[in-house]
Amino acid sequence: MNGEDIALQINNLSVCYEQEGSLTEVLNGVTFKIYEGEILSLVGESGSGKSTIAKAVGGLLPPSAYVKSGSMRLGTDTDISFNGNTPDWKAIRGKKLAFIFQDARLALNPIVKIKDQFKETLLFHRIVSSKKEVWKIGTRYLKMLNFENQEGILDSYPFQLSGGMCQRVCIALALCLSPSVLIADEPTSALDAISQREVLNLLEKVKNELGLSVLIITHDMSVARAISRRMIVLNRGTIVEEGETEKIFSNPKDAYTKQLISARGLFFKAAVKEEFCEDVILSARGLSKNFSRQEEVLKDISFDLHKAEIFGILGESGCGKSTLARCLIGLEQVDKGKLLFHGESIVKLEGKHRLEKCRRIQLIFQDARACLNPRRKALQIVREPLDYLNIGQKNERYSAARSYLDLVGITGDAQLRRPPQLSTGQCQRVAIARALAAEPEILICDEAVSSLDMTVQAQILELLMRLHDNFGFSIIMITHDIQILRHFCHKIAVMKDGIFCEITEAGDKLDESRDPYTQLLLKNEFYFGKNCYLHQINNSEVTK
Repeated sequence: MNGEDIALQINNLSVCYEQEGSLTEVLNGVTFKIYEGEILSLVGESGSGKSTIAKAVGGLLPPSAYVKSGSMRLGTDTDISFNGNTPDWKAIRGKKLAFIFQDARLALNPIVKIKDQFKETLLFHRIVSSKKEVWKIGTRYLKMLNFENQEGILDSYPFQLSGGMCQRVCIALALCLSPSVLIADEPTSALDAISQREVLNLLEKVKNELGLSVLIITHDMSVARAISRRMIVLNRGTIVEEGETEKIFSNPKDAYTKQLISARGLFFKAAVKEEFCEDVILSARGLSKNFSRQEEVLKDISFDLHKAEIFGILGESGCGKSTLARCLIGLEQVDKGKLLFHGESIVKLEGKHRLEKCRRIQLIFQDARACLNPRRKALQIVREPLDYLNIGQKNERYSAARSYLDLVGITGDAQLRRPPQLSTGQCQRVAIARALAAEPEILICDEAVSSLDMTVQAQILELLMRLHDNFGFSIIMITHDIQILRHFCHKIAVMKDGIFCEITEAGDKLDESRDPYTQLLLKNEFYFGKNCYLHQINNSEVTK
C-alpha cells in the first residue's frame, strides 16, 4: 500500500474549554495522520484530551469549547478548518466519518427500539428505501457482532440490554453506513475479554475487507497492542510519543509512556486480605427474574455474602450480572426466591420500609455519566444522599461531601464542575464518592472501573481496599476483568446465561477450576498478551 494514501490528517489542533469564566487548554498543537486501511491507536489517561480530538474531528465540540487553531483533511476531497466556516457536517458524518461513542447507553435513544434506530440511521442517509431492507441490514450487522437472537435485539429497547450489548449495537449502527473512516472512542471498555476479542476481530475484518481506516481511542494499552501496528500516546493534550506499537512497548522513550505500560502491575500492590468474618449479612436463595418477551435473565441464583467479604461475579456481557445487582438493591423485583439482609426478607419491601432496612446497600453503576444529574455540580451530587438519608449535621454536609470527593481524587475546582465538564473517568469517581457517602455495609461495584485508565483503576481499587480494611464493609465486585477478581476477591461466582456455573475461591484456586466455561474465560484472559491473536493472524502491513 502506498504510504501517501492518507485517509485522515489533523494539523495543529489546539482546543480550550471555558470553565468558570476562564479558558483551560485541553489540546496543544496536535498533529497526526491515519493511512488508508490502517488501524491507529490513540492512548492516554482519562482527561488527556482523547475524546476532545474525536469530538473536534466530527464537529461535535460543545459550546464551551474554543478552537484556537487546527485543520483537517478527510480523504482527497474534503478540507476543514476547525476555526473557519462551518462545513456541512451532515454530509460528512455517517457515510464518510462514523463514530462509536464511549457511552453506549447515552448514544442510544432509551425510548426507541433498536430496529427503529437502524431505520432512522439508514433512511436519513438514504441507504435503504423500505422497512424490509432496514430489518435485513440490521439483522446482518447484529449477526456480525455475534448476537444470536438478532430479531429479539431489534425488537428490544436499550434499557433491556446490558452495557456490553448496547456497545455492540452502537458498533453495528456505525458500520451499517460503510464509512471510510471510523472513530472508535473506547469501543471495548464495557466488554469482557471474549467480547473484546470478537469486536476487535470484527474491526480487523472490516478494515481488511472494506479498506476502512480506524482510529481506536483507548486507555487500555493491551487493546492498543492487540489491534494496531502504530500508536500515539497523548498526555495533557500533547502528543508525547508516536511510532510502531511493538517498538514503543519494547523501548518506550517518554516517562509517561513507561508509566502507562507498567500501570497494570499497580493492581497487585493493593491485593485483598485473606480474612473475613463468618457472619452472613446478605443471603440469596433461588433468585429468578424474567423480562417480558424474553427468556429468564436470572435462574435460581443462590449465594451468601459474609461481613467484610469481597465477593466477585464474573461473566460475559449479557449474562445477567447487572440485572442481579439491580435486584439486590431493589431497582428490579425478583419473580422467585428469597433475599435476606441481616436475616430479614427484603424482597417485597418498598418505599420507606425498604429505605430503613436497605440504606446500607449501595450500588456503583456501570454507566457513570448516565447516572449523574448533568445539571448539578459534583459537590451537590455527593451531598444529595447525605440530605436524603439525613446523615450528619446539615451545616457539615458540604464539608463531608468534599472529603469524599477528595478521597476519590476529585479536588479543587473539579468539585464545582458538572458531569458534562468532567471526563468519563472523573464522572466514575464522583459516582463512587456518592455511594461511599451513604456509609454502606455492602458496596456493589458494577463494572466500577471498566471505563477508567489503568493508573486510575489502580488508584480506585487501592482506595476501595483501604476503605474496606478500615471500615469493614462487604463488596460485591461485578466485572469482566479476571485479573481484578483474581487479586481482590475472596470468592468468585462464574455466571453464564443467568446462572452461577460455580462459586470458587479466588487467586490460584481459580486456575484449578474444571468447569468448561470458567476454563474458556481463563483461556481468553491472556488474549491481550505479547503474542496476541490478532498479531498472529494479521499479516497485512501499512507502508509509510
